[in-house]
Amino acid sequence: MAGVLEKHDVAVDTASEPTLSDLATRFARTTVPRRLYQVLHLALPVAIDVALRGWWRTAGWSLAIASFGAWGLADQWLAQSAADNPKRARWVRAVRVGAAVLAAAPPIVLVLEAFLRLLGDAPGH
Repeated sequence: MAGVLEKHDVAVDTASEPTLSDLATRFARTTVPRRLYQVLHLALPVAIDVALRGWWRTAGWSLAIASFGAWGLADQWLAQSAADNPKRARWVRAVRVGAAVLAAAPPIVLVLEAFLRLLGDAPGH
């Protein structure tokens, strides 16, 4: 396990607190790829099923989790094999960006929606 940590270690400034990006990258690069596949393959069907039932918030969270698995797999592949196949690395980078957007957008929208629900209606309307 120490070899995996050393090979894919993400440089983090120890003087300040790590950012969410640093933590996510470290998690994706040090975890076993099988776990990322499991996250992707379990959360995506759940997202589709609950979306068909009309449970949009649960579908959004499940889509974000599945997208994190896809992002982690793409990031892990880029960290290990991007130098071996530069043409394929370009496509994997595009997939990684798309997965990152899908992993970040639903939580942002859902947190914003929860905040607006807490605000409620303005007085006098």
